[in-house]
Amino acid sequence: MSTREHFILPEAAYRTYDEYRRAMAEDALAKARATRPEAIIDIIHRSGLRGRGGAGFPTGTKWRSIQRHPCPTRYAVCNAAEGEPGTFKDRFLLRLNPYAMLEGLLIAAHVVGAERTFVAIKKSFIREVARLRGAVDEMDRAGALGGITVEIVEGPEEYLFGEEKALLEVIEGNDPLPREAHYPPYERGLFATALSPNPAAVNNVETLARVPGILRHGPESFRALGTADTPGPLLFTVSGDVVRPGVYELEAGITLKALFTEVAGGPHGGHKLRAALSGVSTAVIDAERFHTHIDHASLSLIGAGLGSAGFIVLDDRRSIPRVTQSVARFLYVESCNQCAACKHGLRMASSAIDELFDSEKATADDIERALYGARHAPQGNRCYLPVQGATVISSLMERYAGEFRAQLANPTGAPETWLIPKMVDFDEKTRQFSFDEAQPRKRPNWTYEPAPPAPKAPTAAKTLPSPTTEKAPSARAPLPAPATPIAVRLMPDVRDRLARAIRDPGEIDAVVNAALRAWLEQRGA
Repeated sequence: MSTREHFILPEAAYRTYDEYRRAMAEDALAKARATRPEAIIDIIHRSGLRGRGGAGFPTGTKWRSIQRHPCPTRYAVCNAAEGEPGTFKDRFLLRLNPYAMLEGLLIAAHVVGAERTFVAIKKSFIREVARLRGAVDEMDRAGALGGITVEIVEGPEEYLFGEEKALLEVIEGNDPLPREAHYPPYERGLFATALSPNPAAVNNVETLARVPGILRHGPESFRALGTADTPGPLLFTVSGDVVRPGVYELEAGITLKALFTEVAGGPHGGHKLRAALSGVSTAVIDAERFHTHIDHASLSLIGAGLGSAGFIVLDDRRSIPRVTQSVARFLYVESCNQCAACKHGLRMASSAIDELFDSEKATADDIERALYGARHAPQGNRCYLPVQGATVISSLMERYAGEFRAQLANPTGAPETWLIPKMVDFDEKTRQFSFDEAQPRKRPNWTYEPAPPAPKAPTAAKTLPSPTTEKAPSARAPLPAPATPIAVRLMPDVRDRLARAIRDPGEIDAVVNAALRAWLEQRGA
């Protein structure tokens, strides 16, 4: 058996469905439809396939929960709304091989008993949407859909569109606002009613694309690759301060050092790698831990995480406070305001970090207030975003505390800003990613500040599709209030001052900051 049988990135893009089928030799869809759903679930379970979208949940377990659900109406959904900073692997896979994901989605539909499936993807992914629509048409003409409906839903640019509960809301025609935590997709799926919860199996692009190969070649051969904790290959996105950024398919278990230096070419001449971020959902990884093997368990043991295997590599030129500023603002702006503690905590963290770079606003308690805001964001939260903020912001500020103290001591000595790598495109010839330059102009209500005037004599440059659409503040309705009250714990003195200031919402931020400063002083901070 070739070790490449479970790899899903071809050397060159499959031009047609027929070309893909010839390359695969065996028809995974026909094999699946001739196999009982319970037997397929057993195969996927024995393979050890874990979700490739971030949490790493066992795919077989997820499918079994839907397949056994008493509600007869079920759905299968592909989450293609990739928006984690530093990640481009699902989009790259769709460009080269959309057929593997679509086969996996149809197999999932067979397993859970769904007659209707959805692929939810950002409208700004113009190239990938076109490829998907063409692939679905090809497979329909070839009779591969087998009576299953595949609907492609083009959604908004917001980061929370990728959160699975919010993704289901978008499919239903709503804004990308996560549902309550006790309504996971396997309990409340699509178009649910009081009598019909309609559970949905939601998997990301790479996870579904791994399924046909497992059915063709067996679970044992898949488990023979990677590690016991994370079997099989992974799609890695490596960006930042390396010579060869890109998307790479490798077995799980390679070390961070090997990925960054041997595969991605290491740092640029004269520089050293100092840290890496696995998206913005886990703690920072410093260079002393680059010997760690890349799987869920190994990264968890060092306090980090695999996430979606998108690594942002930082060398010794990068200011960690500037990186933290960009990460904090991204999470604050992208939060949805349904959970007050999340929005306020991340706003506090972001604004306090901003003050480190402003000599007129910097105060001695900026660092403490930033940490307080980040750590207190996860309260009554509907999604994982505030936990991300508490984890990644705190880890950056604690592990590089000396740099933050130095920045606070010299606010005028600010290094250049750092653009968060929210990816727009990847040029395969130059091996360069381009990032969303509109992200710094995004407001907390998901509108955008006007773009700066174009220079009078611009130099010629390649124009990339914009991932964002300029929206006037009035173009979006106010975010709805939660259906049920959400309790948020506050310190007694903060609560009392808020109660007195509640009639003047414009002063609440100032009151909260003043109360927090007084509390910090009482603690001797």
